[in-house]
Amino acid sequence: MLWSRSGALGVAVVVAAAALVSCGSDEGAGQAPAAAASAGFPVTLKNTFGETTITKKPERIVTLGWNAQDVVYALGETPVGMPRVTYGPTPAGTTAWDADRFDPAKTTLLDDSDGVPFEKVAALRPDVILAPYEGFDKATYTKLSQIAPTVAYPGAPWQTTWQDQTTIIGKALGKSAEADKLVAGISALTAKAAADHPEFKGKTLSILSYGDENYAYMPGDPRVQIMNEMGFVNAPGIEALEKTNTKKEFALTVSKERLNDLDADVVVGYIDGLTPEKFAADKVYASLPAYKKGSAYLMTDQQVISGMSAVSVLSVPWVLDKILPGLAKAAQASS
Repeated sequence: MLWSRSGALGVAVVVAAAALVSCGSDEGAGQAPAAAASAGFPVTLKNTFGETTITKKPERIVTLGWNAQDVVYALGETPVGMPRVTYGPTPAGTTAWDADRFDPAKTTLLDDSDGVPFEKVAALRPDVILAPYEGFDKATYTKLSQIAPTVAYPGAPWQTTWQDQTTIIGKALGKSAEADKLVAGISALTAKAAADHPEFKGKTLSILSYGDENYAYMPGDPRVQIMNEMGFVNAPGIEALEKTNTKKEFALTVSKERLNDLDADVVVGYIDGLTPEKFAADKVYASLPAYKKGSAYLMTDQQVISGMSAVSVLSVPWVLDKILPGLAKAAQASS
């Protein structure tokens, strides 16, 4: 029943936001539409490449990177274009948590596997391009800005917190108050998870991806931050590795021989490129202390991994029900 209560709260967060947006759009019906559209604009948002000014409320919205479409949907808007999902997609090509919101008649899915599809983006005639959780370079930003005002990420690539992603998009769409309510709702959800699971508090954590190459996710990555919000602390090995992270990458490759250095009370391991049997048969992986004592939470489902990785106001309520039991079991085994 614990997981159902968490899920119910997450749904309530999104429903409440949608109701708020709906009420806001009806209020003042019959008043001058031009004045309503310009209220709160222009707005200027800083990003890693400079500043972007949006002169009026955007109607045609294109999103790039991860998560922006989630915030747009949660704020009661519909993008005219968003990236096609290739990792753990639904049959329609979206994330599992966007499936009920996506309408192919209203939204074009963009194939960005070879980079930003500039011509297809331009063909959608966007009023704004939202990409606060992305990693493109300045040349790409400049080219996108020639199509429409482009809201890029504010700091290092792929390391904008889920809170900042939400408030940035809220400001860009003239819905800052609604965005703040979404952030407060998800913060309440993670606080509830922490309160329901005191076994998380103070437990060291590493999030790793195993396979042909092994990756460790750094403290600046939102998937790590959301675990910190639920009470986990970063493993000493992760903090030590972060000191070598001069380029501020969201993840670093780690040789098999160094995986032991990243041991923690709880290790979350993505093994979707392997199988549990192959992982157990590997002498190095099988010798890892967290695995041997049962405190490694190994994940194979790409949709669930994606939900944990693409942290947003829609993915968190969807994924918590699915990962809390495994996290709890691993944390209890570490005691």
